[in-house]
Amino acid sequence: MASSLITGAVSLLLIIIAGYIIATGILTVAETTIGAQIEMSTVLETIQQTKISVNEYVWSDTENKLSLYILNDGSVSFKRLDSGYDLFICNSATNVTTRYSLSDITTRILDDVTNKGYWDPSETIELNITLAYTPNWAKFVTSNGITVSTNIIT
Repeated sequence: MASSLITGAVSLLLIIIAGYIIATGILTVAETTIGAQIEMSTVLETIQQTKISVNEYVWSDTENKLSLYILNDGSVSFKRLDSGYDLFICNSATNVTTRYSLSDITTRILDDVTNKGYWDPSETIELNITLAYTPNWAKFVTSNGITVSTNIIT
Protein backbone atom coordinates (compact mmCIF):
# COMPACT_ATOMS: atom_id res chain seq x y z
CA MET A 1 0.00 0.00 0.00
CA ALA A 2 2.79 2.42 0.89
CA SER A 3 4.69 1.54 -2.28
CA SER A 4 1.69 2.35 -4.49
CA LEU A 5 1.26 5.66 -2.65
CA ILE A 6 4.94 6.54 -3.25
CA THR A 7 4.67 5.44 -6.88
CA GLY A 8 1.60 7.62 -7.34
CA ALA A 9 3.36 10.64 -5.75
CA VAL A 10 6.47 10.17 -7.92
CA SER A 11 4.28 9.80 -11.04
CA LEU A 12 2.38 12.99 -10.16
CA LEU A 13 5.67 14.82 -9.55
CA LEU A 14 7.03 13.64 -12.93
CA ILE A 15 3.83 14.76 -14.69
CA ILE A 16 4.09 18.21 -13.07
CA ILE A 17 7.79 18.56 -14.02
CA ALA A 18 7.14 17.42 -17.61
CA GLY A 19 4.23 19.85 -17.88
CA TYR A 20 6.43 22.69 -16.61
CA ILE A 21 9.18 21.89 -19.14
CA ILE A 22 6.71 21.67 -22.04
CA ALA A 23 4.94 24.90 -21.01
CA THR A 24 8.28 26.74 -20.70
CA GLY A 25 9.30 25.57 -24.18
CA ILE A 26 5.98 26.63 -25.69
CA LEU A 27 6.16 30.06 -24.04
CA THR A 28 9.72 30.61 -25.34
CA VAL A 29 8.68 29.69 -28.89
CA ALA A 30 5.60 31.91 -28.65
CA GLU A 31 7.67 34.85 -27.38
CA THR A 32 10.20 34.45 -30.21
CA THR A 33 7.41 34.23 -32.80
CA ILE A 34 5.71 37.36 -31.50
CA GLY A 35 9.02 39.26 -31.58
CA ALA A 36 9.63 38.19 -35.18
CA GLN A 37 6.10 39.23 -36.20
CA ILE A 38 6.54 42.67 -34.61
CA GLU A 39 9.87 43.14 -36.40
CA MET A 40 8.38 42.08 -39.76
CA SER A 41 5.46 44.48 -39.42
CA THR A 42 7.90 47.31 -38.68
CA VAL A 43 9.90 46.43 -41.80
CA LEU A 44 6.76 46.24 -43.94
CA GLU A 45 5.52 49.56 -42.59
CA THR A 46 8.85 51.17 -43.46
CA ILE A 47 8.67 49.74 -46.98
CA GLN A 48 5.14 51.10 -47.45
CA GLN A 49 6.22 54.57 -46.33
CA THR A 50 9.22 54.71 -48.68
CA LYS A 51 8.88 56.45 -52.02
CA ILE A 52 11.74 57.67 -54.20
CA SER A 53 11.94 59.11 -57.71
CA VAL A 54 14.61 60.12 -60.20
CA ASN A 55 14.53 63.90 -60.54
CA GLU A 56 17.25 64.18 -63.13
CA TYR A 57 20.30 62.49 -64.58
CA VAL A 58 23.35 63.91 -66.32
CA TRP A 59 25.73 61.92 -68.52
CA SER A 60 29.04 63.54 -69.40
CA ASP A 61 30.71 62.01 -72.49
CA THR A 62 33.94 63.90 -71.85
CA GLU A 63 34.34 62.66 -68.24
CA ASN A 64 32.44 59.36 -68.65
CA LYS A 65 30.58 60.35 -65.50
CA LEU A 66 26.95 59.61 -64.65
CA SER A 67 25.15 61.76 -62.08
CA LEU A 68 21.75 60.71 -60.76
CA TYR A 69 19.56 62.96 -58.61
CA ILE A 70 17.08 60.96 -56.55
CA LEU A 71 14.33 62.57 -54.48
CA ASN A 72 13.03 61.03 -51.25
CA ASP A 73 9.25 61.47 -51.66
CA GLY A 74 8.24 59.22 -48.77
CA SER A 75 8.31 59.60 -45.01
CA VAL A 76 11.36 57.44 -44.18
CA SER A 77 14.82 58.85 -43.45
CA PHE A 78 17.92 56.92 -44.53
CA LYS A 79 21.49 57.10 -43.35
CA ARG A 80 23.49 58.61 -46.17
CA LEU A 81 26.27 56.09 -45.86
CA ASP A 82 23.96 53.11 -45.48
CA SER A 83 25.74 50.06 -46.87
CA GLY A 84 22.51 48.68 -48.31
CA TYR A 85 22.37 51.04 -51.31
CA ASP A 86 22.99 49.51 -54.72
CA LEU A 87 23.18 50.98 -58.20
CA PHE A 88 22.66 48.82 -61.28
CA ILE A 89 23.80 50.22 -64.63
CA CYS A 90 23.34 48.63 -68.05
CA ASN A 91 26.06 48.97 -70.69
CA SER A 92 24.50 50.23 -73.94
CA ALA A 93 27.00 48.35 -76.14
CA THR A 94 26.79 44.90 -74.53
CA ASN A 95 23.45 45.06 -72.63
CA VAL A 96 25.26 43.70 -69.55
CA THR A 97 24.03 45.06 -66.23
CA THR A 98 26.61 45.70 -63.51
CA ARG A 99 25.93 46.13 -59.79
CA TYR A 100 27.78 48.90 -57.96
CA SER A 101 27.80 49.19 -54.18
CA LEU A 102 28.11 52.40 -52.20
CA SER A 103 31.90 52.11 -52.11
CA ASP A 104 31.94 52.62 -55.91
CA ILE A 105 29.64 55.66 -55.83
CA THR A 106 30.21 59.22 -54.63
CA THR A 107 27.14 60.50 -52.79
CA ARG A 108 26.07 63.92 -51.63
CA ILE A 109 22.82 65.07 -50.05
CA LEU A 110 21.69 68.35 -51.56
CA ASP A 111 20.26 70.96 -49.14
CA ASP A 112 20.84 68.74 -46.09
CA VAL A 113 19.37 71.10 -43.49
CA THR A 114 17.10 69.22 -41.13
CA ASN A 115 18.91 66.05 -40.12
CA LYS A 116 22.61 66.21 -41.02
CA GLY A 117 23.96 63.02 -42.54
CA TYR A 118 20.53 61.54 -43.17
CA TRP A 119 18.64 61.44 -46.47
CA ASP A 120 15.35 62.82 -45.17
CA PRO A 121 11.99 63.18 -46.92
CA SER A 122 11.94 65.99 -49.53
CA GLU A 123 15.74 65.88 -49.85
CA THR A 124 17.64 64.89 -52.99
CA ILE A 125 20.68 62.66 -53.02
CA GLU A 126 23.25 63.04 -55.78
CA LEU A 127 24.99 59.86 -56.95
CA ASN A 128 28.13 60.18 -59.11
CA ILE A 129 29.96 57.31 -60.77
CA THR A 130 32.66 57.19 -63.42
CA LEU A 131 32.11 54.44 -66.01
CA ALA A 132 34.25 52.89 -68.73
CA TYR A 133 31.21 52.59 -70.99
CA THR A 134 28.11 54.51 -72.06
CA PRO A 135 25.07 53.56 -69.96
CA ASN A 136 21.54 53.21 -71.28
CA TRP A 137 19.69 52.32 -68.06
CA ALA A 138 20.21 52.79 -64.31
CA LYS A 139 18.40 51.41 -61.28
CA PHE A 140 18.88 52.58 -57.68
CA VAL A 141 17.95 50.34 -54.73
CA THR A 142 17.55 51.55 -51.13
CA SER A 143 18.53 49.54 -48.07
CA ASN A 144 14.93 48.39 -47.57
CA GLY A 145 14.50 47.19 -51.16
CA ILE A 146 12.63 50.09 -52.76
CA THR A 147 13.81 50.72 -56.33
CA VAL A 148 13.65 53.44 -58.95
CA SER A 149 14.99 53.18 -62.49
CA THR A 150 15.43 55.41 -65.51
CA ASN A 151 16.47 55.11 -69.14
CA ILE A 152 19.53 57.17 -69.97
CA ILE A 153 19.42 58.87 -73.32
CA THR A 154 22.88 59.88 -74.50
